[in-house]
Amino acid sequence: MGMKGIVAGAGLLAMTAGVFLAPQASATAPPPELSVSPAKVAPGQAVNFTASCHGTRTAVTSPGLTGPVTLSVQSGATYTGHGKAAGRTGKFKASFRCDGGPNLPAASGTATVEFEIVCPPPTTTPTKPPSSTKPPSSSQPPSSSEPPSSSAPSSSAPSSSSARVVPAALTKPCGTPGKTPQVKVTPAGAPQTGGGI
Repeated sequence: MGMKGIVAGAGLLAMTAGVFLAPQASATAPPPELSVSPAKVAPGQAVNFTASCHGTRTAVTSPGLTGPVTLSVQSGATYTGHGKAAGRTGKFKASFRCDGGPNLPAASGTATVEFEIVCPPPTTTPTKPPSSTKPPSSSQPPSSSEPPSSSAPSSSAPSSSSARVVPAALTKPCGTPGKTPQVKVTPAGAPQTGGGI
């Protein structure tokens, strides 16, 4: 075997080793993914994200969140993050970017998920006030000037009225916490003065 055979054999051996020892093809790395739970939330409610990224990741961002959500390693290439829904209603998209680098270009990209911020449904009370269960009597008009009966125990009145009380935060319109709508009240016979203060 001559020098040409040794050089050719060494070249063939080096080429074969390169094929078997080379990193896996970039097509095997999946693109990034993002999911949200729950998909419908109330303003200020917690929002949980689960992401998949085979590379370097950014935080999850969205105009529907109070701030960026940092993704922490859960296991392998799976990450989780917890955020808070913003104070306004609507449909929002949340996204993050994954960079797979030069060895995993297929893993690079932006993953997006949609979630919705909705007003909570109005709270209904299971008990009704006693006056709404009796139909009004047509023979006797109700009298509001009579004092309450002293024969009824005073301890039952607070418990029955507290069952009907709904917290103010649940009765206010969504998106306007702390404010109640202003109603213009004009006494009968009073002149209309226009836009008073």
